[in-house]
Amino acid sequence: MAMSDYVLPLILALSSLPAFVAAQMMGRGRPRGMPVPPLARLMRLVGVAIVAGALGLLWAGADETRRLAVIVAMVVAVNGLGLVLLFKLGRGRSGSR
Repeated sequence: MAMSDYVLPLILALSSLPAFVAAQMMGRGRPRGMPVPPLARLMRLVGVAIVAGALGLLWAGADETRRLAVIVAMVVAVNGLGLVLLFKLGRGRSGSR
């Protein structure tokens, strides 16, 4: 593998950092021993899904079919977790319109 084959997975892995930082910030301020808030856990899962996508792209190499499969799987995973996050936020609101 040439060095240029590592650039896209590296950029993708680095783009997961904001999800991990957001998860850390959401979990900050809770008493020691308390469980991690569900939203923080979801943000961590988003970061893990992005890192898994980067590893998948490394595995796929130059095979276009594998690359497409990895990208579709990552898009489905990240967007699915995003929808769960939105539903949890919506359910957390009190009162009706």
